[in-house]
Amino acid sequence: MKILKLYILIIIINSCANITNKQEDIKSNKTENTTFNIEKILTEYMNAWAEHDKNKIETFYAENVEWYDLPSDYTTKGKEQVGKAITDAFLNNVKNMYWVKSGDSFISGNTITYEWIYGGVFSGNWGDLKIENKKFEIKGISTTSINEKGKLIFQKDYYDFLSYQKQLGIIK
Repeated sequence: MKILKLYILIIIINSCANITNKQEDIKSNKTENTTFNIEKILTEYMNAWAEHDKNKIETFYAENVEWYDLPSDYTTKGKEQVGKAITDAFLNNVKNMYWVKSGDSFISGNTITYEWIYGGVFSGNWGDLKIENKKFEIKGISTTSINEKGKLIFQKDYYDFLSYQKQLGIIK
């Protein structure tokens, strides 16, 4: 009977150790073919945005990357197209822009979901409307998926577009 209890205890301890190892594997995205830290890649990607370096930003995208922007309900596909569209939308008219994580991150497999704040001072054209020196700050959530090479393959952005437009004076 003691041997049976000891055997059951060993199984339980081994199971707990395996669960802990699997949780660590998920956090650092260890798979049979690759090991990378998804949070580290996201931090480096956001740092490229903080540096306002369009070329560096584009290096994070896989050739087949897709970017979905909820407010426009549009998906842009391809490394060059996404690089241009996303920086045109969020960097070109906001020279002092900032984009920072503001809450928890949730990781599932090769995908990270995170809260953020984006802001700065907008100066430029919004369609036919000329906007000068409008300070803004909006909150959002993004879901970013990364391939086995550590490159972004899909990014979905969800943010308060109405608040954005109000702060820029586009609508009242």
